[in-house]
Amino acid sequence: MMAIIRKPLKAVVTDGAAPVTDNPLLAYSQGRLARSDAVQRLGLRDYAGLLVALGDAALPIPLPSPRDVENQVTAFAELWTQS
Repeated sequence: MMAIIRKPLKAVVTDGAAPVTDNPLLAYSQGRLARSDAVQRLGLRDYAGLLVALGDAALPIPLPSPRDVENQVTAFAELWTQS
């Protein structure tokens, strides 16, 4: 019975993203791993160390998600109309 409900239950409990099992630096660069998780998994001190590691590996900084961009635009528009 558990085998039947395990997969649908797991999809509800998690966000559907596959766990990151490969290189955390690559996963962060591709936007599949949060900044804090990448710093922790790589044993770095802070975000500055993560940026240096990305540069050393010739990997790009991940772009913000469309949701983050929308939130930033909304906040900017609110600030602009208040001034």
